Amino acid sequence: MARRPHSIRKKVITDPLYNSVLVQMLINRINKKGKRILAKNIILQTFSLLEKHADPLILLQQSIQNLSPSVEIRTRRVGGTVYSVPLEIHSFRSTNLAIQLLLQATYNRSGRKFCQKLAGEIIDASKNMGTAIRRKEEMHRIAQMNSKLNKNKNKNKNKNKI
Repeated sequence: MARRPHSIRKKVITDPLYNSVLVQMLINRINKKGKRILAKNIILQTFSLLEKHADPLILLQQSIQNLSPSVEIRTRRVGGTVYSVPLEIHSFRSTNLAIQLLLQATYNRSGRKFCQKLAGEIIDASKNMGTAIRRKEEMHRIAQMNSKLNKNKNKNKNKNKI
């Protein structure tokens, strides 16, 4: 049992330009090797491309909402065999996973500039299409197949029957 107290999670500061936590989380995820200005420029270019279709913040929120998974799959080793156990997750973790799915699909997408690929992926995710949505649905499918392994869910079902 750990003796250290739980670490306090730092709150994500809102982006000063768009006044949005989602934009700041996306900038933090894109940021590599401390080049925050480059990450901000990528987001600005992406949002300028998204303005042609609709309001970029609304598109981003819609795509993150569509990409947010309700369960996460964790591997658990029991007696020499490895099981994929689905676990329910809270909203902050769900948002983080959605951003992660969005960026993974963007990196794998064919195209020239990252901002164009990101804009295309955000538009696809807001329409419930694209690679990121397929990954999320695959994650939910695996969770549904392995739902019998989730012990907490089974305990709650047994309590309701009695």
